[in-house]
Amino acid sequence: MTVVEPSFLMQNIFVWFVPYFAYFLGIFIRKTVLPGANSPILTHQLLLGIPIGLVIVSPFLMFLRSAMSSDVPVYLFNIGIIIEHGMVVQETATIHLKKLTQRRSIA
Repeated sequence: MTVVEPSFLMQNIFVWFVPYFAYFLGIFIRKTVLPGANSPILTHQLLLGIPIGLVIVSPFLMFLRSAMSSDVPVYLFNIGIIIEHGMVVQETATIHLKKLTQRRSIA
């Protein structure tokens, strides 16, 4: 019986692409399903999600790399946490950044 080794391309996609996609999926889910009363427009949230997503998702990459090869439920759990961060953190951070820039333009 032969053992099929996973390709490095697929591993790299799962480790490097899927977490960032999950973060932006969380932003999209929050905006379309549960928008806040003063929710910024989707394009602003997505654009501000780039630097914020790098700060939030990057620490998870260390866990995801090891979980990918040894423990798939841990990998999926971390992807769920990243989606949740996209849903909760991003809208709040966008609102606070907009308020900060408005205060600076007034002063």
